[in-house]
Amino acid sequence: MDVFSYVNSKDIRQYLHDINYQCNTIQAAWLVYQSAKMSMAEKYEAYRWIIDNMPDLPMPKYRDLIKHDSIHEYLNQNIEFFEKHKAEYEDKGNIDYHITDEEDFDYLWCYFPTPFKKGDIVCSCLNYPHNHSDLCTGMFVLDEINNTEEDYKRYMYCGKYIDMNAYGWFQDFDGTIYYESMSNYMNLERYTGELYGQERILIAVSNFVQDKIGFELLLQSQRTMMMRDYGEYLMPKTYTDEGLELAGLTNLPKLTKAQKKANNLRRKKFRDI
Repeated sequence: MDVFSYVNSKDIRQYLHDINYQCNTIQAAWLVYQSAKMSMAEKYEAYRWIIDNMPDLPMPKYRDLIKHDSIHEYLNQNIEFFEKHKAEYEDKGNIDYHITDEEDFDYLWCYFPTPFKKGDIVCSCLNYPHNHSDLCTGMFVLDEINNTEEDYKRYMYCGKYIDMNAYGWFQDFDGTIYYESMSNYMNLERYTGELYGQERILIAVSNFVQDKIGFELLLQSQRTMMMRDYGEYLMPKTYTDEGLELAGLTNLPKLTKAQKKANNLRRKKFRDI
């Protein structure tokens, strides 16, 4: 079985293959647990494979974790529980939800190497990249990831799944930049699509934190993008073309249809709040 097939991020999955990374049994089981692509039945088949093919290990004695001396025993308990309640699970339309006590995996902090560097524009592969209406959503400029040697020492026995953080500069729906973190860095992927409207400020932020541009140019970029966005929104609607020309408001650089659509969506969310 290819354990890395359970990694949600295509970039991290490929990177782990490329460096021939070797998972231990607990890491493999955790990857299966957090997979967003596999059905529950597929996950439990993977648990069986892990029991049959990977060595047994004691689960770490985390502060809040129910103590399990054997990862094999723990996986077997979950498999037995799943088999017992399989009919109940299937009655609910084969949706992916937890009917066992495998939430103990939430109390595991796991280390995995990633291919990302500071300044990369990234997003969660499980979220819509252009959604900036909720905290820590959408694409952002990466600063750092909790997967260093020091992080390992800090979180190994007291960290949780939610401590597997990626920090960086996110963007609010109105274009404001703020610094925050997202949970589970294993869902990170590089964003390679188009940036619309004020999202293009992230290009300047990315290059600034990589020391490719100065602070002044960063500020000018933000000002230009925000003024262009708001200028398009505030363009007078009740005047003739001749009047707009006399006011110097014609022949301005035009936004693309995609940029206008993105800006309209952002403003709609702002009005709904």
